[in-house]
Amino acid sequence: MKLKHISYIVLFIVSFLNAQNNIKGDNFEFDKEFEEHPEIVLADNYNHYLFTVTNRDGMLSSHKLTLRKFDQKNQLVDTFVKDFAIDLYTLHNFHGVYVIDDTKIAFIVESYSNKRKINELIKYVFDKKTGTYSSDVISSHASTDDKKFGSFYVKKSLNHKFIGITYETRNKKKEPEITECMVLNNSTFGQVFTKTVQFEDEFYTDEKIMSNSGHFIFLRRPRSYKETNYFVVISKDGESKKTIEENTRVHKPIAISIGTQDYLIAFNYKDKGIRRGDFGSILLYDLEAGKILKNNDIEDFNKIKDIEEVNLGAVFVENNQIRLFVEGRYKSGTKPSTTFPNSTMKDPVYNYGPSHLFVFSYDGTLTNNINLEVNPQSEPTLYHSFGMLNVKGEYIINPGTYYKGNNLHNWLYKINPNNNFAITYLNYHYQISDNNSYKFVNQVVYYFPDTNRFLTAAVVTNENKMGLLSFTLE
Repeated sequence: MKLKHISYIVLFIVSFLNAQNNIKGDNFEFDKEFEEHPEIVLADNYNHYLFTVTNRDGMLSSHKLTLRKFDQKNQLVDTFVKDFAIDLYTLHNFHGVYVIDDTKIAFIVESYSNKRKINELIKYVFDKKTGTYSSDVISSHASTDDKKFGSFYVKKSLNHKFIGITYETRNKKKEPEITECMVLNNSTFGQVFTKTVQFEDEFYTDEKIMSNSGHFIFLRRPRSYKETNYFVVISKDGESKKTIEENTRVHKPIAISIGTQDYLIAFNYKDKGIRRGDFGSILLYDLEAGKILKNNDIEDFNKIKDIEEVNLGAVFVENNQIRLFVEGRYKSGTKPSTTFPNSTMKDPVYNYGPSHLFVFSYDGTLTNNINLEVNPQSEPTLYHSFGMLNVKGEYIINPGTYYKGNNLHNWLYKINPNNNFAITYLNYHYQISDNNSYKFVNQVVYYFPDTNRFLTAAVVTNENKMGLLSFTLE
């Protein structure tokens, strides 16, 4: 059968060449259905760790942090598991990974229980020197008399210096909105400041952003279409309101810095008149001046049927440019429920794509829109459409393995921002000798600068197994 008749699925069966520069470890047990947020952490020239979290509710509930330790040959040498389940009646939300230093890493988990009438935000710290976990409660709140909880929100600044934590108490429609704010130092988890803010207008807080300067930025939306959105900047010294151009509805902003000044980037649309979709424009907002510097039209995402999200990813601010990687996500179908497998209930199925590199000047003008060639069949949450690394000023893109036309593609490419963002393909082919069929977890990528090695992960498609593999970049 010709390749063009083969389903557009990311898998391959090839033979591994035992070249000195290619190292694949033995496959290990991996629950590809429920292990989430895979990431290479605590890496040095001797060992590296693969982190995942399992947070499954229902009859087969499982709540655990897993760190797998590997040697230089990508062989699994140890596994460290922390079960963060408290009891059958407690539910959990995972709030991310926070690197403390070269030997310690923290994980934040929210645990709430109507039976115990408490909502806690708990920090779990793994120390690779001792191979042990420790835990501390960051914040704790009792439920109200009617067993209602508020909600925690945790956000890390893009420069990884600050952790912003808010707890918004449950309030009725006519009651003030009260939010407790806490900013922590990412390296020490020491408090930078705490503050309680209260709003009594006919708005609600839709998004909370942590800036690189350690300030909270709240996006406030009206409960009706009679008013427009605004921002509130919250620091240890006070609060300031920043207006947004009338009828502009911004979508999940991120905060960046140019020098010491904070800016916001966000997709947006006009909430009056003919609406083309949520992702038709992207703006740069000057927080100090309180105004939109530039709003650029974008046509790449709204034309995708059932587009649901565009993730604003890695950002690099250098050489008088803002370089932003973005990744779309759209609904592609349904599948039987994983929580209730014996029922008629369905879970949505999503795919990632399209993906782009946007380049802006400092005045917010979109000067370059680079369409990234990526895996067209990437299924959240485990498989993203690409992984990206900044290696010596060039952006290495890992699109995984996929079919295009009559050809099987499984290579990396790099983008050189110092040469008009020229694209060069790296002639590396992942080759594995065990006759298994694999699918790459594209976003699991790591670079070892001392040895010039690139590390990635692949899942066996018909088994709950994964393997790590690495090779030298030229």
